[in-house]
Amino acid sequence: MVEVASLDEVPLRDVWPDEARDFTPWLAQHPGHLGKALQMDLELEGDEVAVGPFSADVVFRDANTGHRLVVENLLEATDHDHLGKLITYAAGLEAHWAVLVAKAFRPEHRSALNWLNSLSGEGSGFFGIEVHAVRIGDSPAAVQLEVVVEPDDFSRRARAAAKTMSASTARYIEWWAEFLPAFHEAHPDWSNARAPSSTNWMNFPSGKSGVRYDLSFAYPTGASNYSLRAGLYIDDGDSVYPALETQRVAVEAALGFTLQWEPIENARASRVCAYLDPVDPADRASWPAYRNWAIETLGELRRVFADPIRNLP
Repeated sequence: MVEVASLDEVPLRDVWPDEARDFTPWLAQHPGHLGKALQMDLELEGDEVAVGPFSADVVFRDANTGHRLVVENLLEATDHDHLGKLITYAAGLEAHWAVLVAKAFRPEHRSALNWLNSLSGEGSGFFGIEVHAVRIGDSPAAVQLEVVVEPDDFSRRARAAAKTMSASTARYIEWWAEFLPAFHEAHPDWSNARAPSSTNWMNFPSGKSGVRYDLSFAYPTGASNYSLRAGLYIDDGDSVYPALETQRVAVEAALGFTLQWEPIENARASRVCAYLDPVDPADRASWPAYRNWAIETLGELRRVFADPIRNLP
């Protein structure tokens, strides 16, 4: 007979004795857990973020879209107080996404979040997540985050279908729908992003806030044709970009190919990237070749830039 162990529930207070001192900092320091549940690549913007005289528990940004996500959490069943705070903080911080994390959800609070989602537009909404701690035998406790309320994808799709979708938008959705499964197969555990973008670009996390890997169909400066661009997009070009540029010779030697180092004038952002040129996004027969180049190039960039990014101040 095969011996099968049982999965036992652990009281949340045994893992995080205090909500503010233990659980909130844990959420802030482990964005990957929440990001995996939400299928987003989350970067910490701050915890206990001021909203007037109050403070939001945790605030993240989605590395792919740059959209803000605010979290209100409690280690008990949901109550009116925390739900009200979540709405207040989301409005005050102009967040696209609002997430309530709790031990359990009362039916009336599930209904409230669902109602709020029915009024929300595309690219915004409310999530309810139940947190559990479990263990097998004497193993350390493991966290489980279960999404119990989320924006209504069906109604969102219906509203989107009712709109006029341009040919280029439909084409990019199709491109990313084919790209993402191949990307995840080649680079598992890199990104939580699963939904295809409707734009010409997507970002992927670097592990450092403000620095993202970028893939896009773009017009290089002075060019009249599309290129496929893979590289780093750096929000803080004033300090981070110069720190990376000092390692230019070593980085390019390790890569085996030359990069374009592009400080963006009159902006804080900068880029370091490679180009496949020319490409035609409408040439579907060439998509497999474009996809292979992008996946390989992004992987090489991540391999070589991992230490320089990790060592940034």
